[in-house]
Amino acid sequence: MAAAADFEQAIGQAFIIETGAGRISLELSAVNRIAASPRPGGGFSLLFRGPREIALPQATYSLAGAGGVHDMFIVPVAADATRRTYEAVFN
Repeated sequence: MAAAADFEQAIGQAFIIETGAGRISLELSAVNRIAASPRPGGGFSLLFRGPREIALPQATYSLAGAGGVHDMFIVPVAADATRRTYEAVFN
């Protein structure tokens, strides 16, 4: 089972998603622990930054990085002039 500590060392690293349109790189920008989570080992969320010109819909993706491949349900949560932000929640 994934834990926040598994990803905290990977902040700033790239995770690669293979899509029908090619490879997309998402940078892990934050790991936020969820204090009141009922999840064994505690809940957490991951924030990823990706390119502005590619909008990924919410879905489960295989992200390669941080020592392996991780299947995650990611949701777009923000966009600005240069980046899009996505979140994966483990609760």
